[in-house]
Amino acid sequence: MDTFWRLLGFLRPYRRGVALSTAFAVSAMVMTVTIPWLIGRSVDVIQRGDESALLPLALVVLAAGVLRLVLSVARRLIAGRVSLGVEYDLRNNIYRHLQSLEIAFFDQQQSGQLMSRATADLQGIRFFLGYGLVFLVQELLTIVLAGAIMFIINPALAALALSPAPLIVLIARQYGRHARPSLQLVQQRVAEVAAGAEETISGIRVVKAFAREPL
Repeated sequence: MDTFWRLLGFLRPYRRGVALSTAFAVSAMVMTVTIPWLIGRSVDVIQRGDESALLPLALVVLAAGVLRLVLSVARRLIAGRVSLGVEYDLRNNIYRHLQSLEIAFFDQQQSGQLMSRATADLQGIRFFLGYGLVFLVQELLTIVLAGAIMFIINPALAALALSPAPLIVLIARQYGRHARPSLQLVQQRVAEVAAGAEETISGIRVVKAFAREPL
């Protein structure tokens, strides 16, 4: 949790963008939940044979869909700017930190490992801070709003539909526990590949200088 709160600190200069992105995500989820409800009202109107009320409901459904699209696009654009800004700040912090280290540190570390930390690992942090947090809020809000409306309409059916939720949470937790070591191993392999590529490319000049390439 300490690492999580520390990462959230990088969002402090982009509070406005995060707030706007979250607001757009919440509004889009409200539209997402509203559209099925409007479609249900339209079905009720069709069953009653009230054709005069069908066209206004269809227009409202269309307007809700367009509004949801606009809100989702705006949210993605703002979240993209925030994530790029966070990545830019992190890269500068890493570069300043590397510049402050002693030369002995680089004798013990591979350049490819450092390159991997500054590229692939930072991209993961960027996606989490720029998109992941908003997605978490968005999905939690979807579950809360959809569940509330379902319980209002039909509590028994809502309870039946949401009954697999605890099992899904348990499976996801177990999957995360087993997948984390594999993901860490993948990151390590990526760093090793980057280290090998960096050393091979940087060594071409030395190999050619001493004419050691194979005939």
